[in-house]
Amino acid sequence: MPSLVRSQDRSRPLTWACLLTGALIVLLVAPTVFAQGDPAQAVTPAAASPMQYGGWVLLPALSAIVLAIATRQVIPSLFIGTLVASMMLCRIAPDHSGGVFSTVIDGSADAMAVFVVGAVADADHAKVVLFTLMIGGMVGVVNASGGTRAMVEMVARRASTKRQGQCTVWLAGLVVFFDDYANTMIVGPTMQPLFDRLKISRAKLAYIVDSTAAPVASIALVGTWVGAEIGYIDGALQDVASSGTPAFLSSVDAWGTFINSIPYRFYAILALVMVFIIGWTGRDFGAMRRHEQLAADGRGVEETHASEHPVGRFDWLLAAIPVLTLVAVTGVALLYPGYAKAHANGVPLAWKSMFDDADSYNAILFGAMACLIAAMLLAVGSRRSKLHDAVEGMVEGMTRMFPAIVVLVLAWSLSQSSQDLKVGEVVSAWLVAKNFAMQNLPVVVFACAAGVSFATGTSWGTMGILCPVVVRVAADMGADLPADTALPLFYGSVGSVLAGAIFGDHCSPISDTTVLSSAASGCDHQVHVWTQLPYALVTAAVSMATGDLLCARLQLSPWLGLVFGTIILVVLVAMLGRKTNHR
Repeated sequence: MPSLVRSQDRSRPLTWACLLTGALIVLLVAPTVFAQGDPAQAVTPAAASPMQYGGWVLLPALSAIVLAIATRQVIPSLFIGTLVASMMLCRIAPDHSGGVFSTVIDGSADAMAVFVVGAVADADHAKVVLFTLMIGGMVGVVNASGGTRAMVEMVARRASTKRQGQCTVWLAGLVVFFDDYANTMIVGPTMQPLFDRLKISRAKLAYIVDSTAAPVASIALVGTWVGAEIGYIDGALQDVASSGTPAFLSSVDAWGTFINSIPYRFYAILALVMVFIIGWTGRDFGAMRRHEQLAADGRGVEETHASEHPVGRFDWLLAAIPVLTLVAVTGVALLYPGYAKAHANGVPLAWKSMFDDADSYNAILFGAMACLIAAMLLAVGSRRSKLHDAVEGMVEGMTRMFPAIVVLVLAWSLSQSSQDLKVGEVVSAWLVAKNFAMQNLPVVVFACAAGVSFATGTSWGTMGILCPVVVRVAADMGADLPADTALPLFYGSVGSVLAGAIFGDHCSPISDTTVLSSAASGCDHQVHVWTQLPYALVTAAVSMATGDLLCARLQLSPWLGLVFGTIILVVLVAMLGRKTNHR
């Protein structure tokens, strides 16, 4: 999710100086110099096309990435990227006067009026925003009633050894699958007393919390991530359709792409596997081993106390029932249109065809509304929360989602402006000219997504930047291949974007989930970054080798890649890791 870290920015004057300098350079220099494309062929409004910019169509996305690295501020960086794209488009508009001042004014106006407002006004985008707000509200209501804490504590009751403690936190992270913020802020504080009692370091707690939050939320079929991910995929597929959909994608939609890409998200899945391996074996390496030894010696373990509010025996139902309601209503809403169509036409029901008419945006919207209503009724009806407190919890939960929504809207804006600049077509033409093999696309895409997300600290921003480009490139490159070859590589490329974006979300020191995980676990932020990074890098290398590279090159099933990756991770942990010496 987006990174909005302010507390970690220790050089604000330098940050804002870089931001303003970059903005001035982009606003004043880019429209006049970079719009020329080929020096031998100046771009003029008459009969102009974004294709005339050549490689400079990458400038908006690169501007956003570079500014995010320099300033550690994702929101203004994404907006400046949109500004650059808007001014480049304005520069080649038929009615443009060609002046620098006109470019700046008209481009800035279009950035807000066309792209930002357009992102908000889009009906599907609005449904995603409402869905995200209602899920946040549900989390807030459940927190206010104590339901989620009760659900997590129910899982933790029988943990009496270090192995059980670590696996319990891992399992709790899987249980709170619907939102990475909720996962981090619920599991971390709840499990601190357990880890202190078992003499496990706070660094290990922060690692487990951080490495389950975003990965599990990104592959969950319901939650705050699914709407955003489907939205990015759908926008990219619509852009491909506008210029002619290749035959192998004729029956592919956003929901189907999301589902079929899950096995290809090697890093996200193997990150969850790695946490389990570390917890089950009790072996650690790198900086984590030193902190585990300190905790085993009784140093670095803090005294914590359980919550003063007692947890009722059945309070876990206050969280479980809304989540089950979300799953059930979303599933029914996805299946009902296909069922109704088959019933009206008198044709036999087929499981696969039932999803053909599914409206994923409506489904998640109805599911979120139902789960929020269920959470409110349960919280107030059980008298675990007064109506006033439940409403306050709902508002607080929605408020926590606002930063994510801001980044989501700006990512949509940058994504649409980049599509208008034909970024995908330019990159696709360049790769085809270089005879780039589509079998290499997944591993290259993962490396790019991992680098961008780590540098910017935002997974949603990375998805917004790269999804349109990757879908366009994969569609064009797969058009000349057999469908049974092109389709897996297409799903693999999309999965690589979504998995690579996860890397930065839970590894980058400027990512919000990294900061939240360290804060929620009571661990120093820098300690969390340096103890987690070796595990993440090993997992990323294995996922690239066994998944994105091996499966794509040899056209193997992604499930085989996950099996190979798991085996290699077990061997590496056994070779590199050491058990903590107990005194």
